[in-house]
Amino acid sequence: MKLSDLSLYIKRKMGFGMPLSYKLRVLSPAVLIVLVSLVLNFSLIFIISMSQGIENLLIYLGSGNIMVKGKMDESEAFSTYETRYSGSLAFSESSSSPMYLKGVDFSSYFTKERRDVLHLEYEALDALNPVILSKELSSRLSLDISDRFSVLIYDDNAKRTRPLLLTVAGTYDSGYMEFDSTLAFVPLSTLDGAIYTELVTNRGYDDEAILIALRENGYDAYSYKSLYSAIYDNIELSVNTLYGVFVILVILASFFAGNISISYIDRDMGDIAMLSLSGLSDGQIRKVYRVITLSSVFISILIGFILAISLSFLSPAIISYLSDAGYEALDAYLTSFEIVIPAFRLFAVNLLLIVLSYISLLISLRVIGRRTIVNRLSSE
Repeated sequence: MKLSDLSLYIKRKMGFGMPLSYKLRVLSPAVLIVLVSLVLNFSLIFIISMSQGIENLLIYLGSGNIMVKGKMDESEAFSTYETRYSGSLAFSESSSSPMYLKGVDFSSYFTKERRDVLHLEYEALDALNPVILSKELSSRLSLDISDRFSVLIYDDNAKRTRPLLLTVAGTYDSGYMEFDSTLAFVPLSTLDGAIYTELVTNRGYDDEAILIALRENGYDAYSYKSLYSAIYDNIELSVNTLYGVFVILVILASFFAGNISISYIDRDMGDIAMLSLSGLSDGQIRKVYRVITLSSVFISILIGFILAISLSFLSPAIISYLSDAGYEALDAYLTSFEIVIPAFRLFAVNLLLIVLSYISLLISLRVIGRRTIVNRLSSE
């Protein structure tokens, strides 16, 4: 049989030039590969995107890349933002709530990056004692922009609590209940007590190297990874666990390739007999069905990948909708984040799936040799 005839045979068996119903039948044995590819790619994109979103919140909403006790000047390696902190209890006409106040310089603290992360909206920053609340807090206290409410805060200097009247100047929505449930921003001068400086590392500089240098120079400095160790460790555990699950799923999915080849051979027993009678060797027949099966696996992985990308970009809106609908299980997760496409990791996962599928296919086709085919034809 000519090479051109074999090429035409392979294309026909793959559904080229055939009706859609035939193409769907060709890919039906590989539907499990599509599902595995969808799960693998979507899970990787989703977890990486959410973990990156939470890390951004820890940096921009929490403590910067590094927090230093005391004042510091800016450098080419980092930007600095002075802050103060105080616990408080807020009272409105209809409700009360614990509130963690963070004193900042409104004019410099809310950079474009922070405004984007916080989805910040503000109007009355020149009001009496302005405060920026989360939408969660403003809803809990039944407060709107320009409304006033009172808080009891602890005065470090007087060593006692003191009342303070605040005006709602704006709202934010980070999408992370860990912060949104208590955190509010007030002007730095509103609070007493120690000054802390948040350092946001500029691109190209290493957090750990800066942290070590600061400590060697006598600064009391901490990384956001240590200040929020419980959250950060949970992120690391989730990602590492995901990689372990990936390896297991990829290994299991690779065995499906062998089953796909068996399905195609069962389907084409009559055609295989004709190939054998036309002079094709056992090895040549295996090569033909190796190409057919690998093509099917590759197409299935590609379909799963495209579906995963599509679902990933829809997931923040779906999660946000479910959160707004009152699903409390989502309170521990970030409900507003940007989708990150980890290109190298996606390539590595899908390449591993293709390689292991190929190995499984080789093993399967060696088991299903020409003798097996002839015996099965004879039995029929």
